[in-house]
Amino acid sequence: MYLVKNSPRALFAALIPLAIVEAVLLVFAIAGGQVTDPAGVPAPDQIVMFYAGRMAMNAAFLFAGHTVLRQCKMSSRFAYGLMGGVMAAASYGIAMRNHIQLGAPGDGTVLTIGLLPTIAGMIGGFLYGQFAGLVPVARAAGTTPHANAPAAPPAIVFDGPVQVRTSVAGIAIAALMPTVLATLLPYTLLPLLMHGFADKSTAHIFAAVIPAQTFMIMMVISVIPSSIFMLCVHHVARAMSRRRAWEYAAIGGVAAFACALLLALAVPLLSALLVPAAFCGALMGALYRRFAGLEPLPLPELVVASDPNALVSADHPSRHQHGVILSN
Repeated sequence: MYLVKNSPRALFAALIPLAIVEAVLLVFAIAGGQVTDPAGVPAPDQIVMFYAGRMAMNAAFLFAGHTVLRQCKMSSRFAYGLMGGVMAAASYGIAMRNHIQLGAPGDGTVLTIGLLPTIAGMIGGFLYGQFAGLVPVARAAGTTPHANAPAAPPAIVFDGPVQVRTSVAGIAIAALMPTVLATLLPYTLLPLLMHGFADKSTAHIFAAVIPAQTFMIMMVISVIPSSIFMLCVHHVARAMSRRRAWEYAAIGGVAAFACALLLALAVPLLSALLVPAAFCGALMGALYRRFAGLEPLPLPELVVASDPNALVSADHPSRHQHGVILSN
């Protein structure tokens, strides 16, 4: 039996999705305060303290959930993904109840907005289980074998045929890549955005709001199509018996280029997206392969037979000729 190791590096990786979501919610809260109550917008130091406090809460809850799973001797990625969602939802609920969140959501949107940190927490929990690695229970407990103790059983190895797993978490991570890449685009326009405002404080707020708004819009409109695209790429690669990351990247890039080319034939203006689409598809394929993992090929399905004489191979003579019964 194995347990997931304690890993600061994995905890840092698990906090990345939560950090992005918390930053988006923080930007929207500041922008809303700038419109409704400009005088009540907190100072930058206070904003940083709010953000640091929320991230510290998320880190503490994630590590507490990891500790509970270790005590329960659970190490599956599904369990860690579920734990991350529960811990992120609990952290969000406590922050809302104790007014640790910078801006409260509007009436009737508390649960809806809470889905964002919950989903980010599920991805974060999955990332922790992925990056931390496993350790045997005996080593995790710190026990040392006695001199006369029997030797530990050899490690289980497998040299049979394998295939890339179908991973929901891997699809979700890969499907967010178009959103992330599209969000990076407004940052190249920040000097132009800030130059058009006489009030530099307003310029800074809008410069932060536009990427956050781009992130939300792209996530809503692209996650489902990107998930379907990634699932198709995975099954094409599996049908071609491809397992390496660069092979998944090549298949994803070609598939994305083909999809963009079909759209460009209908709307010629979209031809400018051919190269970015190919790059995004290649990145999605490589990311999926990185997080999906391998599994053994399934065994053939059991055959239900009612006639023992039919249990012969394909090249048996009875398969190629018919027996004859002469009637009287």
